[in-house]
Amino acid sequence: MTLQFQSQRFAGDAVLEDILNDADTGTKKLQSGSPAGSVTSVQTAMWDLFHWFVPIPPVVNRSTFIDGVYGDSTEATVENYKRHYDIHFPPDQPTGSYDGFTGPRTLRALDQHCVLLDEAVDAIETKANALAASGLNVQLFTDQSEGRETVPILGTPGAFRGVDIDGTIGEINFKRGLGAFEVHGAIFLEWARRGLAKGPLGFPISDEHDDGPGFRRSDFEHGSLRCDLGTGDVTVIGDPPDPEALF
Repeated sequence: MTLQFQSQRFAGDAVLEDILNDADTGTKKLQSGSPAGSVTSVQTAMWDLFHWFVPIPPVVNRSTFIDGVYGDSTEATVENYKRHYDIHFPPDQPTGSYDGFTGPRTLRALDQHCVLLDEAVDAIETKANALAASGLNVQLFTDQSEGRETVPILGTPGAFRGVDIDGTIGEINFKRGLGAFEVHGAIFLEWARRGLAKGPLGFPISDEHDDGPGFRRSDFEHGSLRCDLGTGDVTVIGDPPDPEALF
């Protein structure tokens, strides 16, 4: 059966599709001298995902990294990515080595991660638009110099993007199966103090909402945070509602 890419970033690239369908022989891979178009697709994916996989010294300029040339920076970044996800060669030997080539298993992992990232991007932008339509002043954070906006949350099926809502700092977080929800202001700062989405409260399952006169509340996978608007104090309260009831 011929494998197909799920991410539109790679679909239709004959070189990458040929590598994807290799039986892990180690002979088909992106490397120095590979076609610029295919290399650029992989470099762009790595750039969007490599917040934790940067080479040493780090590459901080998007145009320098994404140049269609499979050089030292690309090799170092791919190797760091493969080390994190334990993509070694030969695959059936636990003592296999890590390298900077992009072979079939690396492409399969990249494909899955890019599908999730692009799903998060769309969901977060849709949420921002809905919040703005409700009357809130919403400004998504953008770093034009790096071209990074939505950030994958390592070790989770989720991502986040910074946001300013009515003049207060926050995030819109997305987790597959839950959706995208905002957290901002005093509740966001308390959630951040507790470790954000990877902390004990987990991902948000609601936007901030009224919780009786003088109180605002955000619900999370494993608890809720309630803000007293009079004092600014934020406290943890009982179990969150059933996520299904929020939609």
